[in-house]
Amino acid sequence: MATRITSTRREDGIQVLKISCPERRNILDEASYTQLIEGLEAAEADEGIKVLIITGTENCFTAGNDLANYRALAQADRVPAITFLRRLHAFPKPVIAAAEGIAMGLGISMLLHSDFAYAGNATRFQLPFTNFALTPLGGTTWLLPRLAGGKAASQILLLGQPFSARQACDIGLLTDTAPDGRALEQAFDCAARLLAKPVDALLATKALMRAADAEAIGEALDREEQALLARCRSSEAQGAIDAFFATRHGR
Repeated sequence: MATRITSTRREDGIQVLKISCPERRNILDEASYTQLIEGLEAAEADEGIKVLIITGTENCFTAGNDLANYRALAQADRVPAITFLRRLHAFPKPVIAAAEGIAMGLGISMLLHSDFAYAGNATRFQLPFTNFALTPLGGTTWLLPRLAGGKAASQILLLGQPFSARQACDIGLLTDTAPDGRALEQAFDCAARLLAKPVDALLATKALMRAADAEAIGEALDREEQALLARCRSSEAQGAIDAFFATRHGR
C-alpha cells in the first residue's frame, strides 16, 4: 500500500501537502515522491498559491524512505527521493514544514530544505543511515555540518543518534518548537505573516538566499546520490536491510 499524499488548496493562498499513511509511519516510496513532486509543480504554477506547507499526521511526520526501496536501488541509476529533494530545494515560494511525533531520514532532509520548520515538543529525530550500512541523502552531509557544527553533525550522522525537538531547535533545524499537536498551527501563523508581505519581494529574497549555495548543494546532491547507489549495491547494506526485515518478522 503506497503512502498517500493529499493536497489541499486553500482560498487564502496556502497549499498544504500532507503525508498521510499513519499505519505505515508515513514512510515514503517512489509513488509518494511522484505525488509530492506533482504537488510542488501545481503549487508553483498556481499564481494564487503564495505559501506551501508540508506536514504529516497527528503522531508522525515521516519515518523516511521505505527500507524496501533500498533493495530496489541496487539495480537503479537514480534515487527518486533525491529527485524530489532537488525539486523541493528549487521551489521558489516559501515552504513551511510542520512535524509531530517522528521525523527520520528523509523527513529531516525535508526540514533542511524548508524555509521554516516547526515541531511538537515530543517529536523525535534520527538519521539512522549508517545503522543500515547506507549513506545520507538530500544534501544532508553538506547542510547539516554547516547548520549544527561538525561535532553535532558527527553524532547525528555517524552515530545515527536520536535527538529531541529542543536539540533540533538549538542546532537550527527548526524555526521553533510547539506544544504537542500545535506545530501545524504555528505553521499557519507563519504563513499568515508571510501572506501579509509583498509577494515579489518575498520571492526575490528567497531566490537571492538560495543562489549563494545553489552550486554547492547541487554538487552535494550528486555526490550523495552516487554514494547511496553504491552502498545499495553492497552486500553490507543488503545484509543489514535483510536483517532488519528478518527481525521485524520474527525470523
